[in-house]
Amino acid sequence: MTQTTQMTHAIKAVLWDMDGTLADSEALHLATLVAVLKHHGIEPNDNLHASIFGKTAREVHTLCRELFGVDFDYDDWSMARARHYVSEAINMRPRHGALSVYRAVRAAGIRQAIVSNSSRMLLEAGLRALDLQDPQLISISTNDVRDGKPHPEPYERAAWLLRIEPDEAIVVEDSPTGARAAIAAGMRVLAWPEHPDAARSFPDGAELVFSEHELAAALGVRINS
Repeated sequence: MTQTTQMTHAIKAVLWDMDGTLADSEALHLATLVAVLKHHGIEPNDNLHASIFGKTAREVHTLCRELFGVDFDYDDWSMARARHYVSEAINMRPRHGALSVYRAVRAAGIRQAIVSNSSRMLLEAGLRALDLQDPQLISISTNDVRDGKPHPEPYERAAWLLRIEPDEAIVVEDSPTGARAAIAAGMRVLAWPEHPDAARSFPDGAELVFSEHELAAALGVRINS
């Protein structure tokens, strides 16, 4: 992994991860999971978040079945989590500085898309909460692909819908899982970890940024100080 603060070539599109990158929503995802587990009489420990970080809902379901030895029905599990998440999503906030960069990219005339490992239902709730709904916005959820991140398919599909080649896109991710997906898709990746000590977990080829100002500089746009 490397650190960067400047663009090396022109790009046609910026592809954003949603949870943890644009939205400060990881705590909400964890809270929905904890609520469902408690409903089944399970008290998870403090290591649960690290275990589920970057995983799809189905992967989290499989993990919890293995960890807690409970044969949760996936459909019931998924619906319970989704209802809790949507009911609380109105309180979601953007990640500090993220929307300033998002708006600066839009003002620069660069196309954007959102590529999430969440379901369509949860992704739309997040877009509403952050006031990012736009008829022209391309967004990819796990309902739109056969394989979620770290498989490259979500990013490949976004590029296909945008009618661009993979090397014409730049991806912004907060998780190693998402970074691996974008690298596998042949895209340039800006890794923006929420906590600097997580930087060592990113794969080789991901370029590290540690603030919205470094991110803006790497994307070649300006934001207010």
